[in-house]
Amino acid sequence: MPSALLLPVLTCAAVLIVSGVAKLRAPETVDSAFTSLEVPKALDTAFVRRLSPWVEVALGAWLLLATGVALVVVATLTLALFIAYLVLVARAARRPEPVDCGCFGALGDSRVTRVTVWRNAALVLSALLAVVAGLQGVGLIGAVVDGEALPWIATATLMAAVAVLVAYRAPTTAPSAVGPRLDADGNYERQETPRAAVLTQDGKLVLLTEKTMVAAHMLVFLSPGCGPCERIGPHLAEWAEQLRPITVRAVVSGTPEVVRTHPYFEGLAYYDPFGITRAAFGVSTPAAVLLGTDRMLAGGPVQGEDDVLSFVAEVAEHLREVREVREAGEVSDAR
Repeated sequence: MPSALLLPVLTCAAVLIVSGVAKLRAPETVDSAFTSLEVPKALDTAFVRRLSPWVEVALGAWLLLATGVALVVVATLTLALFIAYLVLVARAARRPEPVDCGCFGALGDSRVTRVTVWRNAALVLSALLAVVAGLQGVGLIGAVVDGEALPWIATATLMAAVAVLVAYRAPTTAPSAVGPRLDADGNYERQETPRAAVLTQDGKLVLLTEKTMVAAHMLVFLSPGCGPCERIGPHLAEWAEQLRPITVRAVVSGTPEVVRTHPYFEGLAYYDPFGITRAAFGVSTPAAVLLGTDRMLAGGPVQGEDDVLSFVAEVAEHLREVREVREAGEVSDAR
């Protein structure tokens, strides 16, 4: 039986090393995770964010090498870390808006669901068994296989379950590739604005096509539980000024009450509590689309933080050029 406890040790080590390396390769996912999971402010610092992947890799390597008291110490630290992760994802899973955690960098499904909670619970159990392994003097180095099949089968099943839950990706209704539709010549092909409604700050339900009859709209689809969205949100006021006469509005996956925790939505957001409008455009968050006054799309949709920032910058540059041409014409007429 004691040697069978090596499997939970190996499970924890593998998960920590894979997770840490994945985060080192995509450090932006760490920032997103800290923001989305609402890590306590005392720990939410740039130093801790950059250090956390290295801590995971170090713990994983130590688990592989440690025996006896050293294994008890590192397994206990691992157990504490996994319990902290479990608390964070369990809390996030109860929030009404969707949350992205990036728990394993770019691997697996980044969304927090009940599967995420079960996955982390399995990791806590694995770490607890690793502590037991240390207390019984079991370690990878010098371990001797005892030949008892049943314990090995049971712990191997746990290891496989953790691996499956880590790699699990929930089905999504969004298309696999989101982007503007192009014709055979590579030119932007305009489409009709979907018939979709949004809630205003005062709780009124309005059609987007009614709003765009007055002014073109730049819609930025955001979710309070999405790390990239949290970085994009504070730009709304700047874009609203920069893109005039286009009206800039966030389409928020939530209700108007979210303004209490995200004041930058005040006066600059429509609300999509059930995700119906977002689904009508076939996007996830963050995303952006430009709606014309003729009930047709004028640009986009685009999806992803970098593409949204580039899209807004492109529209701003186009407006600047139009203003310069108009001002040059006015000066010429005056002469």
